[in-house]
Amino acid sequence: MHHDVMKVKEKKDRYRVCYMSGDDSGYDMMEGALLVLEAMDLPIDWVRADLGWCMWEKSAAKFGEGDPRCDTVPPETIESIRNTDAALMAAITSKAGVKGFKSAILQLRQLFDLYINLRPAKSLPGIGTPLKGDPKIDIVMFRENTEDLYSAVEFYPLPAEQFDLHPGMERFKKCGEVAVSWRVFSEEGCRRIIRAAFEYALRTGRKTVHCCNKANVIRQTDGMMKRIFLEMAAEYERHGIRGIEENADATAMWLIKNPQDYSVIVASNVFGDILSDEASQLTGGLGFAPSGNIGTGAALFEPSSGSVPKYAHKYRVNPSAMLLTSKMMLEYLGLDEHAARIERAIGEVLAANEPGTLTYDILRDFRGDPDWEKNAAGTMDMAAAIARRVDPSFVGARLESAKAKVRAMCDWTETVGFE
Repeated sequence: MHHDVMKVKEKKDRYRVCYMSGDDSGYDMMEGALLVLEAMDLPIDWVRADLGWCMWEKSAAKFGEGDPRCDTVPPETIESIRNTDAALMAAITSKAGVKGFKSAILQLRQLFDLYINLRPAKSLPGIGTPLKGDPKIDIVMFRENTEDLYSAVEFYPLPAEQFDLHPGMERFKKCGEVAVSWRVFSEEGCRRIIRAAFEYALRTGRKTVHCCNKANVIRQTDGMMKRIFLEMAAEYERHGIRGIEENADATAMWLIKNPQDYSVIVASNVFGDILSDEASQLTGGLGFAPSGNIGTGAALFEPSSGSVPKYAHKYRVNPSAMLLTSKMMLEYLGLDEHAARIERAIGEVLAANEPGTLTYDILRDFRGDPDWEKNAAGTMDMAAAIARRVDPSFVGARLESAKAKVRAMCDWTETVGFE
């Protein structure tokens, strides 16, 4: 039996968790999640850190625009992640065309070797799917997180000597400027993401693992992944787990036709990104899409949803993705009972459909409410409704005190980093 990378390395009576409120509506999402977590009396001590566009602006103000020390991840945040048991991160903002800008999450994935991007997609009560027959969906995507086209090995313009590396480059010599991104796969990278997927299936009683690739066309990189997957599938067959290899474009089609046939999917970075977003759209969209980044150096959990700058600090965003991300973090820490309470509470609020408890996207997209704009609840209203399902006594003065506490914890006017 291999080490379960999906669980914290050391079980403790009490954990330290780094939380990062991100940017724009990320603060609102984090407040909503922390409000529900406050209702649970968790054995967690919270440590604040910050990253993203807010840190880029702060470092630019301190060092001057264009200074190489400008960054989206300050040293203090890296230290906080290193010295805590897990990290919970809200959505961050990236802006195109900013010279020297470096993605915070891509930096952390490489720095902490977060080679698993875990993206579940599961049917929720009162949401259903847009598909005929409303099939029950419970898919867990293992997306390789540090290699493939996200290896950040790129050239523009392409150096002259690179044209001679492969005969296939001959036809591009007279095409003007050429840009190239290397699609890098390693044997170690393929083996560990595939191993993680099979081990997860083994520990959770799931019976199939699909490997989605394009080895019929991309023969060297995807060919390596296919070969290693089939080798490992034979190993796990004796445990009653069936390994199924198929083309990624076929997976994209069958996810729409028969999503209930999928349980665990393992894929390279780019294919996993596309397929996980597709699966999320079948189970409520990005407003209900959690994810986790797990590896040898840390475990960092973030929603797949964006930071929605136009709604920043207006408390209009759905807190569900952030809460389901928190659920994943609690499962990582071994707090499974608490994690189950969060999912159950979200489902109860969605099914009850009570006035003043659901955000605009749910009323508009899943309730068909013609007055969704007027009837929509705010982020904290929905979070409070979920918190009451977790603990019915979480009302009145206790609720208001918790709201004030989490608002102070996520104060967007005060950030930590580049001090």
